[in-house]
Amino acid sequence: EAYHYFMFSFYTRGMNFVDMMKLKKTDIKNNRIFYTRSKTKGNFSVELNDKANEIINYFKNKVKSDYVFPILLHNEMTPLQVANRKHKVLARFNYKLKEISKIAEIETHLTSYVARHSFATIMKNKGVSTDIISELMGHSNVQVTMTYLKEFDNNILDNAVKTLDDI
Repeated sequence: EAYHYFMFSFYTRGMNFVDMMKLKKTDIKNNRIFYTRSKTKGNFSVELNDKANEIINYFKNKVKSDYVFPILLHNEMTPLQVANRKHKVLARFNYKLKEISKIAEIETHLTSYVARHSFATIMKNKGVSTDIISELMGHSNVQVTMTYLKEFDNNILDNAVKTLDDI
């Protein structure tokens, strides 16, 4: 499940774990997800690509509730039950990502948030403007996006300088 959650987040513009947890089947219409981001209350309309649809289909028969993912297992949960379930599943998700990173020999400490950062960085590396990335991710201003990209820009700059090592 960890791999699927991570990749779904990536394919949906870095959708946050809480928003994935709350995502209902009825939020998907005409190959788009319509949702309000929990953190910022911004409204999103995200087109689903083939890979995101494959992940949704993977979970289709595994979920008996109104939700897309098997995180919130019942439709009628109290706020405390939701909070406890979020904490438990997110901790397991991040633990499994740590295991995946060991197996794949990835040095980066993988967490659910790395999918969001990866989305932003790959968009930037593909030449997408920071303004567009900011809007895609629902940031309130470009400065928030810049903090995402700055962490990775230093790595890119450091690697560029390392190419001089052979001179």
